[in-house]
Amino acid sequence: NIFEDSEPGNRFNVPYQVQTTVRIAQYLAMIIALIMEEEIPTGLYLLRMISKESLHTKFPKMQFRKFVLSAIVRLVMGYLFLFNTFLVVAQATAVLDIFYDVLALQFLQQLDDIAFNLAKIDVFG
Repeated sequence: NIFEDSEPGNRFNVPYQVQTTVRIAQYLAMIIALIMEEEIPTGLYLLRMISKESLHTKFPKMQFRKFVLSAIVRLVMGYLFLFNTFLVVAQATAVLDIFYDVLALQFLQQLDDIAFNLAKIDVFG
């Protein structure tokens, strides 16, 4: 648990006085995560561009509220991904740890995209 070992003024247990290379890697990792994160723009695009009428015309069996719920879930997952990336990167003390952690988080996000694509082609029912 990240809150158990934290100090009162350092709630997320962020190490201070890390090496400059680690600090640079932290900033780069956050920039990379922001650039590669695609759930938030996709969710906003879906909510903005697809109206109830156009959804019903193209997919008559799909309910609009389920469509909106899936777009909101996509948005929430995007923001949770960014928050999780921030915590992992901020707590890192070595450059390699940062990039391995960001790589693992990107892999998990890709699994999420695969699940959404499978749901789109109605694999899950």
